[in-house]
Amino acid sequence: MTALPRPLPLALLLSLGVLPPALACDDCPKKSDGTTAFDSGDYLTGDWGGYREKLHDQGVDISATYTAEPEWNPVGGESQSASYVHNIGLNALFDLETLMGIPNTTFLIQGSQRSGNSLTEEAIGNAISVQQLYGGGQTYRLVEMRISNDFYDDRLHFSYGRLSTTNDFMASQFYCQFVTNGICGQPTAPFFNMSNGLSAYPVAVWGAMTQVQTTKHSYVKAGVYDGDATGDDHGADFSLGDDGVLLIGEMGLRPEEGLLSLPARYSVGAFYHTGDFSDVARDINGNNLFLSGLPAQQDSNQEGFYTIIEQMLYREQEGSTQGLNGFFTFVISPDTEKSTMPYFINGGLIYEGLFPERSSDKTALGFYTTWFSDDLRDAQEAAGLEGQTAETGIELNHQFQFTPYFYLRPDIQYIITPNGLSSIDNALVLGCEIGVTF
Repeated sequence: MTALPRPLPLALLLSLGVLPPALACDDCPKKSDGTTAFDSGDYLTGDWGGYREKLHDQGVDISATYTAEPEWNPVGGESQSASYVHNIGLNALFDLETLMGIPNTTFLIQGSQRSGNSLTEEAIGNAISVQQLYGGGQTYRLVEMRISNDFYDDRLHFSYGRLSTTNDFMASQFYCQFVTNGICGQPTAPFFNMSNGLSAYPVAVWGAMTQVQTTKHSYVKAGVYDGDATGDDHGADFSLGDDGVLLIGEMGLRPEEGLLSLPARYSVGAFYHTGDFSDVARDINGNNLFLSGLPAQQDSNQEGFYTIIEQMLYREQEGSTQGLNGFFTFVISPDTEKSTMPYFINGGLIYEGLFPERSSDKTALGFYTTWFSDDLRDAQEAAGLEGQTAETGIELNHQFQFTPYFYLRPDIQYIITPNGLSSIDNALVLGCEIGVTF
């Protein structure tokens, strides 16, 4: 059995709000013994006078990140304003084989501090946040406490402890090349459809998952998670919730030569929540909006299905990461009586090294569209209100990768039919994302 490669630069991935599903780092440089090579150039604070390298060699990797998103809507929405949000991440990864002699085992612990106000909530009035760093409570939190094991040359993986579900499922390496929460992090609709039944960074719940590398280019994975992701404000309440469990599975192919004879990933997944969910026509955010005086109708269980396609479309030269990549996501939760957003799609194009003199920069164009439930719309119109139809967001950005530890990503977003309501003007959003790894 081989030692588990330590995922570096882990902090940079966390600063983007996403963690690799199996804590693996296939692209990281390796030493002769198979472990991940430490590169102090990935960090603003460098090698701490040699102590960071010593800690790394002893099995301890510590890092911190700062990510900020100032955004402004000069046109459209319910009003015009500007807001700022940030996330400070603290991360420690322990190789328990090096530290304690426990083979093929790592322990990851994360902390987060978030501050700032949502431009979506304060000014635009759309459904899906234009700032992916907003959410999970603008406060300090204990996030993941994840134990991971890898066996049989890393073909069999286990993770268990306090986990964020969407670090393991419904994830894409390309999502967090965007600022909008309609793309970055994970597909958004399931959070509306399952209320607090799905966890995402910086919220974690008790859970366990396993992944099997069935062939060199295929995998299957499955997980079970506490179905109540409300918790306390700071992530230190370790009690189990009382609203069922979330079961989720995914299978996929990772051919080195997919369509166009270029690397790809094709995956499908399904999820099933055993808890109770409110009828969208009777209960909106806990209020009996349409059938006043009647208790909210509770229906058991919620399910959904998703597919994520990643495909390299053009490569500048063999073995290079420079070129054009594309992705597409489709999510369906077909029960429109319980699902506020039964249909959701997003997609995008990302070019690494579009400008020859800036080979590490990335240019991205993406979109999302979410459709509101027919049952919800019928109830709204029956109550004399405007019915919600669909919301679409488009984003164009360019990431200036000034150093391995510092980037600046100016972005332009355009929100069409915010919150699915024609009464809210389409909104133009201007801003940027700033990321630093310490």
